Amino acid sequence: MPMIHDTAIVLKRLDFSESSQILALFSKRHGRVRVIAKGARRSTKKRFSPGIDLLECGQAVISVRHARQEALATLTQWATSSSYSGLRDRLDRLNAAQYAADIVAGLTEDWDPHPQLHDALARTLAALSETDRPLFTLIAFQRSLLIEVGLSPRLDHCVACGRTPFGTRDIYFSSFEGGLLCRDCEPARVEKRLLKVLPAALIAEEIPRDADVAGVFDILHYHLSHLMGRTPAAGAFFEAILRRARSKDQRAR
Repeated sequence: MPMIHDTAIVLKRLDFSESSQILALFSKRHGRVRVIAKGARRSTKKRFSPGIDLLECGQAVISVRHARQEALATLTQWATSSSYSGLRDRLDRLNAAQYAADIVAGLTEDWDPHPQLHDALARTLAALSETDRPLFTLIAFQRSLLIEVGLSPRLDHCVACGRTPFGTRDIYFSSFEGGLLCRDCEPARVEKRLLKVLPAALIAEEIPRDADVAGVFDILHYHLSHLMGRTPAAGAFFEAILRRARSKDQRAR
């Protein structure tokens, strides 16, 4: 059986039997890999073993049968290199990290390598474990993932008529259409959302500290949810934050 050695991040974990786990790993050179870690939770009299934790990064040795055609490979060795312990210090950090891991799991394919995305996820988890503003870090990763998997929406012109510029009012976003819609084209589309932020805020490489961060996240989150066919893990946490922010703004007015 071929053995592969790679750096990997744990995207998902499921306890299986009394001592084993089923894991979804995102490896650098081989992409998403689903494995069974036999005996990973087996403890002894001298050593307690809680198993491999979610969001860990480590060096993996994986046994693969029949040239990667087996649905579930076997994890034979795991050495943790980083557990990103700071993620557990704050709930918003942990939820942002789980969100990032889930959109990777939901928008990549098994054995489809994305080394740059792997590195971006590792940097994001490291940044989230220290930041006081996780939403900024999460938005940057949303953009990186969409670019890497080829699903980044067009935000510089109307995807229906090609017209630009739009002005500052009545600009819509359609995930199904893959980008912005002007107010002349949007009536013919069912799936759409009125933009609460200017397109420039979505395109900017770095979000200004005073920008409507919640509005930028909201559109990217909406697009990712549409692509995945479901709300990403921990998405409800950030949706609740957005609702409170909008309610606070409305009361202030």
